[in-house]
Amino acid sequence: MLLEHISCDLCGSNTYRVRYRKPDNWLRRTLFQFPVVECLECSLVYVNPRPTIESMRAFYPGDYHSNRDTDEHIQRYKVQASMLPGIENGKVLDIGCANGDFLGYLLDQGSDFEAYGIDALSESVGNTRIQFKKSVLTDAGYPDNYFDFVMAWAVFEHLHHPKQYFEEVSRILKPGKQLLILVTNSESIYGRYAGTEDVPRHTYHFSRKTLSRYGRESGLRLSELIFNDDIFDGRGMGLFGKALSRLVGLTWEVEMLNKQRFYQRIMGQIGRVIDRVLFGAHWEARLGLSGIMVARFVKD
Repeated sequence: MLLEHISCDLCGSNTYRVRYRKPDNWLRRTLFQFPVVECLECSLVYVNPRPTIESMRAFYPGDYHSNRDTDEHIQRYKVQASMLPGIENGKVLDIGCANGDFLGYLLDQGSDFEAYGIDALSESVGNTRIQFKKSVLTDAGYPDNYFDFVMAWAVFEHLHHPKQYFEEVSRILKPGKQLLILVTNSESIYGRYAGTEDVPRHTYHFSRKTLSRYGRESGLRLSELIFNDDIFDGRGMGLFGKALSRLVGLTWEVEMLNKQRFYQRIMGQIGRVIDRVLFGAHWEARLGLSGIMVARFVKD
């Protein structure tokens, strides 16, 4: 694994503070604890150092895009579809479309639009109604002012250069049209304290402040933020489970190696019960604190 130290993608500063450190506790392919830092100039939160693009491939298993047409995903597609503007007879681009399942869902519902999908990790899309490119967005070569709507669901937090994507979307989107992205909220309990962010795959974590600046510097106006736990769960679940475990000496390394002592497991279980009670009512989304948010931008 090769790591790279980077400057802030948003403002270029090299000054930051470390918020926390976290290993890849999903695939568990390394014990390295990736620092999640906050820029002291603009408050952008990101992983630094992070794996290079080539090294990052190890953190995406071959079936990463599989099984996204299950009932669970269909339910979230329904919620996503409810947030879309009018797309009839327009050109619609889905960035990070994976296997094209969401575009296919929209087409199957009778929507009449030109469907375009792009993904750097997918080899192809089986749906012939979707014009697909295997590419990063900045290499795709779409014409200026081409699309009537652009969307990206849980994509921008995975990028190595989000600013380049904001700028490219601004170039290819028609004036007056919308960009809709689902990203993680760096100012939530989920993002700041619960250890829920999918590090290192989530290389950037956003806020209203940083999203507004990304848009402003790219020719896009942030018009709406929607906090929602119905697409992905953005609750602070894990806050007390983690806190009580750490209180009795459980470290990330011990947890990753599955060498917890009995009393550490018990404390973790107690914390998880507290989590289920405290966060069961989805109050964070109602207060605008959910770890998952959908940002709507308009190209003026």
